[in-house]
Amino acid sequence: MALAYGNFHELSHQLRFLLFEIGIGLPQNSVDYFITLAHKNTLNRLQHASTKEGLIQSAIASHHVHDFIDQLQIKMKNSMPESQFFQWRKIREALDESIANEALAYAYRQNWNTQLRNEALQYKSLWAWINNELPPYQTLLFFEQWGSLGHPYHPAFRAKIGFTRREVLQNSPEFQAKVSVHWCALNKTKIQSINPKIDYTNRISQEFPKEYSYWREKLLFSHINPDDYYPIPVHPWQWRNQLQMAFASLIDNKSLILLPHHQILIPSLSPDIMMPTKSTQCTLKLATTLSTSLTDKLDNADNMVLLTNWLDSLLAKTNYYQNTLFICKNLENISAYDQTLSEYNRKKIWLGLYQNPLNQIRQDQRMIPLSALLTHSPCTNTPLLIEIIKASGLHPIAYFTEYCYKMLFGQLHLLLKYGIALEVEQHNILVIFDDNQPQGVVVREAKNLKICHHELFKKVQKPDLSDQLSIYTKDLNKVRALFVQGTLKNHLHHLIVCLCDEYQISEKKLWGLTRQVIQSVFKDLSRDIDPRILSWQQHLLFHENWEHQPELLLSLHSNLNPNTTIKEYNPLSET
Repeated sequence: MALAYGNFHELSHQLRFLLFEIGIGLPQNSVDYFITLAHKNTLNRLQHASTKEGLIQSAIASHHVHDFIDQLQIKMKNSMPESQFFQWRKIREALDESIANEALAYAYRQNWNTQLRNEALQYKSLWAWINNELPPYQTLLFFEQWGSLGHPYHPAFRAKIGFTRREVLQNSPEFQAKVSVHWCALNKTKIQSINPKIDYTNRISQEFPKEYSYWREKLLFSHINPDDYYPIPVHPWQWRNQLQMAFASLIDNKSLILLPHHQILIPSLSPDIMMPTKSTQCTLKLATTLSTSLTDKLDNADNMVLLTNWLDSLLAKTNYYQNTLFICKNLENISAYDQTLSEYNRKKIWLGLYQNPLNQIRQDQRMIPLSALLTHSPCTNTPLLIEIIKASGLHPIAYFTEYCYKMLFGQLHLLLKYGIALEVEQHNILVIFDDNQPQGVVVREAKNLKICHHELFKKVQKPDLSDQLSIYTKDLNKVRALFVQGTLKNHLHHLIVCLCDEYQISEKKLWGLTRQVIQSVFKDLSRDIDPRILSWQQHLLFHENWEHQPELLLSLHSNLNPNTTIKEYNPLSET
């Protein structure tokens, strides 16, 4: 057995008990199977990452992740002496947690898909069931949880360090979690509002009138004037594990008051973004342990309201590229401030209000997270995207060509006209469909965009922010690299693999079609873009190697520059 040593049986019993607690009764051999499957897939990702990142020259023969890491450590000791100081223990723990959580997810998904198959019996596909049974907002909520595939490359993508396994079940979208968040009352003298021009209290009361009214009633019942406080939703894990200690002085003097279990929110695919159970104008971003790095996440937080408004104004000038490219504006950020708090601790109470992505589309359109498109339907055992293509009646090649054009035009114009690239991840991008055909995308968070200060873009009016921010660069190659990483690698690449598997169309042919679409976009852009930029960037897009971020090496090497990349083959280079 692959997990013949270690705590396999202890893990198996623990997972079986956790599943039983939430109403899923499985025999021991089924739980053992899911653990073995999760381990096998983790080992395959580990082998793939080690090879692709150049950590090993040939495959490591191993049947266990711990043995693989042991062998990798020995090999790297010779090729990279500094590796003896790498975080080997940390990666082992992360892999163990990821395997356990992935096994839980497999078991839960099997049960969930069985229920869906039974509910959709009278329909030919899951897509048909969705279109007939769920309104747009419930469709989005469903896909935000059902489509939680995780990272396609990182070996330990399911690890959620800081959460117990029971907390993973209670707080993760792949388990249909509904989180009962607290609301706090934070004294107005202890607040840092990023955008003081906005009436925060008025916005919260309009968005969540029931919760806001109840919040006021609770404070009045305790003889506290609610007008002296701001309502701040707080994740229960955050309160339990961090805030009570970090904010003890504010709690003691009643500058911070807890109102527990005040509102039900649904975790989305995007870390920390929480969706209300009913459609509103806003979604909420809360600080939680699920963040890969709290400080990294908030690096540009003070500027995101201004940045996203500026970016949205650029998109609005083009009518959002015929309604094919939108972002969700960051409407407001608010955090605690007190002289007794460190910069790190004060941002443990932090709330961001973002536009609800559904506000960008018509009532008759549908919006689907990219990862949900790639998830296999329980009704047809094919990716959801394939069901949609079949429902459209278009040939897969024609569908893919149209899809590419809609995804590429707006982002290439942003790149070449304004020197801007958006970060695109599977959890961060929502695809808009109109009558089964692709219409465009919504980027949920534009936090890690890149803006070029190259001479060619000197006429572009930039937001009034410091030039020292990490989003700015004078190197257009770095901006183009973000476009390649996001739109080509994190988006279109996965569609190409999906179509290749389903229709036996070669990847080479599909990348060739992508190249043709890019050429068509460049031709259409020629009326509006400096010809020097077009010629220069088209050549580089088609001939320069791509950059790949070494996720495994970055996990091992804590002091490595997070912008480190390695070169990889560019499939657009084939004519």
